[in-house]
Amino acid sequence: MLETLLETLTLDLAAAPRSLHPVIAEASVARSAAMLADQLWPAGRPDEIGEVERFFWADAARVLGERRDPESFQLLTSLARTVGPAGRLPLQRAHLSRLRTEDEVPDWVTRIAGFRLTSAIVSEDITGDGLSVVLDYDDEQHPHTVVVFIDNNIGAIVKDVFVGPPVDRVLDAYQRGGRVTIRTVRPATAAGIILQALGETNDFDDPPVTEDFEFFSALLVNRLTQLPERPIRPPIRPLLSPRQRDQLVDGFLESTFAAGLPEDAADIVRLWIDHAVDHTVGGPLRVSAVLVELFLAHWLPRKVLADSTYFAAVPAVVKSWLGYAGDRTQLAHDVIEEAVDAVDVWTPALEAAAIIDPVGERVFLDDTTSDLEDAYRALSGLGSPPQPDLQGLDKSQAATLSVLAPHAWLMAGETLGTAYAPDAFDIAERLVREAPDLLAKARLSTWPRAIVWLLAHRHRLVGPGEPLT
Repeated sequence: MLETLLETLTLDLAAAPRSLHPVIAEASVARSAAMLADQLWPAGRPDEIGEVERFFWADAARVLGERRDPESFQLLTSLARTVGPAGRLPLQRAHLSRLRTEDEVPDWVTRIAGFRLTSAIVSEDITGDGLSVVLDYDDEQHPHTVVVFIDNNIGAIVKDVFVGPPVDRVLDAYQRGGRVTIRTVRPATAAGIILQALGETNDFDDPPVTEDFEFFSALLVNRLTQLPERPIRPPIRPLLSPRQRDQLVDGFLESTFAAGLPEDAADIVRLWIDHAVDHTVGGPLRVSAVLVELFLAHWLPRKVLADSTYFAAVPAVVKSWLGYAGDRTQLAHDVIEEAVDAVDVWTPALEAAAIIDPVGERVFLDDTTSDLEDAYRALSGLGSPPQPDLQGLDKSQAATLSVLAPHAWLMAGETLGTAYAPDAFDIAERLVREAPDLLAKARLSTWPRAIVWLLAHRHRLVGPGEPLT
């Protein structure tokens, strides 16, 4: 096992510039130690866990203390400075013993896990999609930052952690990019924000995090838990009561932005507010192209069963609400326009989700049903559809294909039989790639039915000219 740790550390260092070696060594060993903890002492009473951990690290200290190669000394140094209290003492003793006999110790090895947090800033996107907490380690020889991105659209989880350049360069990049607000916070405040978001991440069975998060998250936790000051918990996010949500809807309907909207406007706006408050962080008045995508392409089609008449009203209502919210929050005009344009991009998802026969009014699905399409597939015994290849498509084409191909696949499988589902999927993909002008001549929701009709005639399941019921 130690050989595996040593090989992992060697490979991680080889892939990084020498200026980052002390940070990469700390991150590599912290990650390996966390993985060992999950594998070797994940269960049992606390005293049993501590005994196994102490025995393992004492044995590791003995083996590494007897070796004389520089690579094992790098590993021993990293372990002695990152392993938790249960195993730290024997590793530190072995490290001090070897340090007396080492001929030449590279300067970077002495800096492993020796950095001090000097300041912290929070950079928040003006759309409220997320925020970055930047931890500044102002070391003379190896200055760097640890940047933590928290995604508000996925429940305020930590989605990315990476090592960045010195803080002045980070600030310069944020200021040149614009569209962010920047504030300085106490290190304890920054630690509280991050630890709360890490707790949200851990609540996911399979959180959508980056590879850098997997590599640097253990380093981040180690550094935050060793701060001299206790982390300051962020204030509890206020909840909006049903009455407060209705008041927001009433305020919108009384504004000029609601003029000329269909009668379903109040219901649609209330759904937007419920989604923004209950499933994202930042509040109902947040104006964001990403939030538009989540609402139109994912949440609404899966939570609401409605016909094309109801869904056809959604884009205009959402656009008006975005204008109203942007006006109330005094958001920049270009940011509002970006979100409004996103409505047109993701409207095909609603068109394809509309049912054929009118239902009179929309039906809100039970909260236990997270995916309407999955429920349909389970009934038909089709399983999950293949993922369309979106390479080479622009954003609008990719959105259209992502909606059209699975729906054509589903309808063909249910109507004609499972053997015909792959052909329907292929036809949908060819339409988007080879005949976009033809595709634009009809509403997207009609194309799955047209594809099934074509397959039925091609395979002589119905006679020439006969309708497909």
